[in-house]
Amino acid sequence: MAESVSDRQARERKEVLVRHARERKEVEDRHAREVQELKERFARESGPVKRRRVATAGTERLRNPKLYVLGGKSGAVMFSSAERLDPASGHWNDDGVEPMCAKRSRFAAVVLQGRMYVLGGNDFRSSPTDSVEVLDAVSGEWGAGPRMLSARADLGAAVLAGRLYAVGGMNEDSEELATVEYLDPETGRWTEASPMPSGPRCGHCVAALGDRLYVLGGFDGQSVVSSVHCLSAETGLWEAVAPMSTPRKDFAVACLEGELYALGGHDDEAAQLETVEKFDPSVGLWSPAPAMHSERCGLAAAVLEGELYAIGGRDESYELLSSVERFVPRAGVWVEAMPLSTARNDHAAVVLGDPAR
Repeated sequence: MAESVSDRQARERKEVLVRHARERKEVEDRHAREVQELKERFARESGPVKRRRVATAGTERLRNPKLYVLGGKSGAVMFSSAERLDPASGHWNDDGVEPMCAKRSRFAAVVLQGRMYVLGGNDFRSSPTDSVEVLDAVSGEWGAGPRMLSARADLGAAVLAGRLYAVGGMNEDSEELATVEYLDPETGRWTEASPMPSGPRCGHCVAALGDRLYVLGGFDGQSVVSSVHCLSAETGLWEAVAPMSTPRKDFAVACLEGELYALGGHDDEAAQLETVEKFDPSVGLWSPAPAMHSERCGLAAAVLEGELYAIGGRDESYELLSSVERFVPRAGVWVEAMPLSTARNDHAAVVLGDPAR
């Protein structure tokens, strides 16, 4: 009996699906072999892998550093809770970790003089706040810090030359901000600094590297941008540097081995990104870095013991993520890490340890 057209089409469709599945498995198996071969080659050439401590803001004068994840949201639920990764055990837990005094999302967190500062963000009413909290590494207790001059959510922050800078964000009227202010920990006072010459930004990232404060990407009120500007600690002047290859908002930035890494976020077409790029300040250029395993927007990132962690966020389906992956620069690969106990986005991550004796 002759095969009907519909039967033939069904058979051919099934054959195509089977072939595609077989080819996909072959690609995945080949990739796994190549990654394993790469790791083995590095092990042979370099000897036993030892994690190298890389000096970054907040860890260079600390002992026993641990990675903290704070606040954020899961759907309509906003958190004040924190959890901590102990690199010795590789596990996250909240044992002995005090929650913040207030629930926050889209805030900033940094370490200055052995103390963790969380600033701004949206409060439990989803309204931008000017409040600041400080966690003392010795006592493990939170206290109120000096309030910023302006309420800011979706801001960026970093420490430059002993000062804590709060950059841009969105105010109570949902207006993007170009203003910048800094906290002098000796006086406990915030002071206005030169505003960003690029204009207002929110959903951007801020990082300090060397004697410069970098402001990257974000939303300028009209579009998602790729531009990058830096503030010199010596002159107090802003200058433009090479833009990222991709416009990014709600992404993360971290400093690793003297370079800036920009991870994930979404582009100007609202596509969630798994791509990573890095900036070498010695040559002033961006270059591609290995992509993460998952698209991540609203993620957090931090460097712990020489490895870059990408934490939580939401994927291309806007599903919240508890997954964590870490980039091992020596091998040039991302590997899975222990997931968070709670899926989060719009959170913050910092590394804090015991103050130096």
